[in-house]
Amino acid sequence: MKAVIVILLSVLVSVPALAGPPNNGTYTSTDIGGTMLPGRYSEYWFGAPLAINNTLNEQSWDGATLGSEWHWYCPWITAKALLVDTVNGLGNGQKIWRVTYTGGFCWLSNTGPWGGTDPTYLANISNWVAIVTETYASFVEVGTVRNHTASATFTGYNSECMSISVTNIEKTGDTANDGPLPADYPVFWDWFVCAPAVGSGEWGDVDSITFVITGCETVGVQEKSWGSVKALYRD
Repeated sequence: MKAVIVILLSVLVSVPALAGPPNNGTYTSTDIGGTMLPGRYSEYWFGAPLAINNTLNEQSWDGATLGSEWHWYCPWITAKALLVDTVNGLGNGQKIWRVTYTGGFCWLSNTGPWGGTDPTYLANISNWVAIVTETYASFVEVGTVRNHTASATFTGYNSECMSISVTNIEKTGDTANDGPLPADYPVFWDWFVCAPAVGSGEWGDVDSITFVITGCETVGVQEKSWGSVKALYRD
């Protein structure tokens, strides 16, 4: 575990030699006629679905390999609000939640349609919000769909030149009802160490992605200690 953390921290605090940003453009996933890969997700539970500190992990999926093109990981839930509750006395209806995540990172390979002259790109997620719609029958959850929006800042480039909108994230299972996390879904991650974790959670498919990169320019950056990075999210 220590080796994993050391490798990750070296990525976060080192400033690479920058060749050029990814290409500006609006990229959509192949399921809606675009050129970027759709994906799959897992969410590590701290006790229950949509609980505070639950940690998200999303990766591209080409039908055989996870994470070859993009990887969004480590945003954790810091707030949630119930927007709509139509569940009636028979237990039928929907609950719609607004869920706020904090922190997290985005990794891109230049093999994606955005290209670029750096081999890979790392971004700090600025904000991440999910609208989660749970459908119930006889008080039992029978389906959950998410809508995610986020923005991020590439390391070494100007602020918030990347945005993400995903309108169809469908939950397909969880450890409470379906057994262990399947091997062909992203592993659970724990935001406290921003590393893989073993425990309970849920998983599903990430479709209908719109990914926008615009106006990225190289800017001067300074190296930061891991302590200063942690302070951004823990104070």
